[in-house]
Amino acid sequence: MADAGGSSSSRYWTAVLLWESCRRHVRAEAVEEALDRGADVGLAVEAAVQHRLTSLLWRSLATAGRAEELGERRQWLADVAEVYRFEAGLLLPPAVHLAVTPLTDAGYEPVIVKGPAVAARYPEPGLRRMADIDVLLPERDHAGAVQALQEAGWRVVRQRRRDRYDTILAHPAVPSLALELHYGLEASYERVTRLDPDELWESRLPVDCMGTRAFGLPLPSELVVLAAHAGKPFHGFHELIWIADLAMITGYATELDRDVDWDEVARLAHQARCVTVVACALAMARRAGASVPDGLLPLPARGWRCAALEPLLGIMWPLEHADISTFHMRFALADSFGRRLALLAGAGHRNTLERRLEYSLGAPVQAARALVRLRRRRVARQPRSGEEGVPETGEGGRTKVGNSPAS
Repeated sequence: MADAGGSSSSRYWTAVLLWESCRRHVRAEAVEEALDRGADVGLAVEAAVQHRLTSLLWRSLATAGRAEELGERRQWLADVAEVYRFEAGLLLPPAVHLAVTPLTDAGYEPVIVKGPAVAARYPEPGLRRMADIDVLLPERDHAGAVQALQEAGWRVVRQRRRDRYDTILAHPAVPSLALELHYGLEASYERVTRLDPDELWESRLPVDCMGTRAFGLPLPSELVVLAAHAGKPFHGFHELIWIADLAMITGYATELDRDVDWDEVARLAHQARCVTVVACALAMARRAGASVPDGLLPLPARGWRCAALEPLLGIMWPLEHADISTFHMRFALADSFGRRLALLAGAGHRNTLERRLEYSLGAPVQAARALVRLRRRRVARQPRSGEEGVPETGEGGRTKVGNSPAS
């Protein structure tokens, strides 16, 4: 067990264990290596809860035959995984039916994004838990769709409003799952891409989602949407489950002998001006086993954007993200100067005029201070060569060992 703060070696192998848990299929030997080299299981459990990886971590440890190392946490983790499995089998299919059928019966063609559409492609039920069901329809259909859902027993919890892009509904038969009826993907104050929800809806394909007839997105569009969602300004890739999603659905396609059209992924990312956020998401997904071609999309190679994104692309991100200022990262992920200015202007959108003026005047000072901290942290994060148990790493914590579990 590591000390209170966790040695560098212990924390490194704990991060490796978390990345391994995001893979579509468990590599038992890699999990065993991480544990044998000092991964802190207690720290891994804490991080797994934060990243919504509890079932995936349990699967990794159980598959490797090392669940006993959880100690008193073993039964709790096993119970959580069982509850999620139970929910996936008994709750999700009827919830999807309740959410989608009233819309299709009314003549609408709802696109299921994220949520159950992704969970259905995990290798086992319950590995991907959800708190809501996301459905996309054009704005012209929104009011009618809400009415159809209300007539089917859904209750509006939060109305659409100027700074939002959806209506949230709840149903007494599935009280733990909200339905988010979208006509947009992001609020105006956090919009940093040109993803067009109407164009996405127009590209829809018929799918079977847990036994219910609905519509989904073509895989390239889905990958871009999931990446943009994970890296949107107020998400900042802070949950590793979003990266596991990318690894799971690309692996699922491979198992069905359906090659991912990576050229189309790149084209869509350029078209939607979200090259950087998609490139970051796919670079992270490679750590989780996704077979992404080298050099598909460019990442900033120098300057403040490179420095801001460096921690995100390092192997230690799952354990360090909460301690790293994401002030610059949210701007570095935006592909254009204009969108960075819009993001800066919208940062205080819910404040009073006085507070927004105060923020605007103080923003340059905050930015300068954050940049100094960023540079100091970059120096502090330089690899300490020769530390026992830690593979040699390059800039950003990228492992140089070719056969490392996280490579």
